[in-house]
Amino acid sequence: MFGRKFAFIAASAVALIALGLCPALSRPWKPTPTAIIRDYATISDSRPGSELILLLWFVPQMVPSDSAGSGIAAAMLQKYIVILAVHGHLESTSGTMSFEDLDGLKAEDETGRPLTPVARDDLPPTNIAMLAAMEGVIRQSFGAMGKGMKMFVFGAGGVDSCKKGQLSVPFASETYTWDTPFPGCPQK
Repeated sequence: MFGRKFAFIAASAVALIALGLCPALSRPWKPTPTAIIRDYATISDSRPGSELILLLWFVPQMVPSDSAGSGIAAAMLQKYIVILAVHGHLESTSGTMSFEDLDGLKAEDETGRPLTPVARDDLPPTNIAMLAAMEGVIRQSFGAMGKGMKMFVFGAGGVDSCKKGQLSVPFASETYTWDTPFPGCPQK
């Protein structure tokens, strides 16, 4: 029973990651609402000196409704804010990437009120397994960059990707923001 449930969770995590981390190489042609949301959820900041910041807010609308475990994944992303972060540097002489060790991340709602970080041990077992599967896929898929990526979980509070508001993340001497509702959210 546990093996079957874990496989279900892992499949959901793989689908979520595959849809969330596709690189934007060009202007999308006839983008779907999911593609628009995925693009908006990703912040990429290429700085001088070969410095790279990448933030990705995993939102419920990124989960394909017909994928295995979609209900579990969407419910987790509605209850918790899950952000993937990486802060890397490209060494110009060797062409290798190095990464900052990310101990913590802060997130705030539109009023500047901090969102509460949620420790992995405080999550339901299904959510812990889903995050572990997502991190495993990231590390394998993105090699060295995947090792530099870290996920952070916060209680959502009043933040919702499809309701009016904002999520702010002060990170690496900048404050990155997502205004909500996301483009591509269903109109109510």
